[in-house]
Amino acid sequence: MRTFATALLLAALLTLIACGGTSSTSSAASGPLAGNWQMVLLPYPQTNGSLSVSGFLAETNNTLTGSVQVPPLGQNDRCGGVASLTGTVSGQNVTFSVDEFGTTVNFTGTISSDNVSMSGDFQGMGGACQTTPTTGTWNAFLIPSLTGNFTGTINSTYMELLQGLQNPVPVAVSGSLSQGTNAGTSNATLTGTITAVGYPCFTTASLTGTISGQNVYLQIYDYNGEQIGRIGTPSSSENGSGAAPATVVVDSTGFSLLDTDPDGLFLGINTPGPCPPISPGPLTIDNGPVAFTFN
Repeated sequence: MRTFATALLLAALLTLIACGGTSSTSSAASGPLAGNWQMVLLPYPQTNGSLSVSGFLAETNNTLTGSVQVPPLGQNDRCGGVASLTGTVSGQNVTFSVDEFGTTVNFTGTISSDNVSMSGDFQGMGGACQTTPTTGTWNAFLIPSLTGNFTGTINSTYMELLQGLQNPVPVAVSGSLSQGTNAGTSNATLTGTITAVGYPCFTTASLTGTISGQNVYLQIYDYNGEQIGRIGTPSSSENGSGAAPATVVVDSTGFSLLDTDPDGLFLGINTPGPCPPISPGPLTIDNGPVAFTFN
């Protein structure tokens, strides 16, 4: 009888595991809207163009929480920064609020059938950061995890001077990036490596940085752990103004990381820079646009 009872208990446990066990709890903690989102707000009247909001959402039992990076909504520049987000999901309908330092912005909208985009209307009540109410429309799209191998190019100013050519062949690079877990914060970490072919400034370097929505900032470190450069220009102000990040571009074929700014990649954080000296200067730094395509 004892052997028979043990067999029944074992069978019950196997059945529970096969049916999912307690996995429903972990699934509910990461609903279909969990992830990295890029939002575009179009205030009415559209006097200053669109506003960019980005960050990570967590979904548990149809409840949304998260943090997003927001621009200043009013004349108080210090009101831009990181704000908390809370909301709910009902079927393909979504409502949430963003609390921007005393100004509450309420969003209502619908979710696409594949759960990768949202759109709707918003209303910002008057408050500490926005002295008058504001309304408008919004849309958002899910950014895939920036994890994987990439190949690409650097349009190097240094190589232009070194070779004496106006349009030298871009430096070919390859590498990989890995995105950290979604903690419902305004960004996630990035780590990886990059290898260049025939490039005097580095052969292989390590990468660390952050991603929020489409916006990516990476620091570049050489073999001994010293920072030698960056991709994307971070802001020097409290509210994030003046930043020029690299951008994740998503299309039907996959996704890429682009920075078309002449200083998209910049090498020479410390003096002298990592490149062998060439005249004039002597020049030991480099800069130029970058384009990485993920496999």
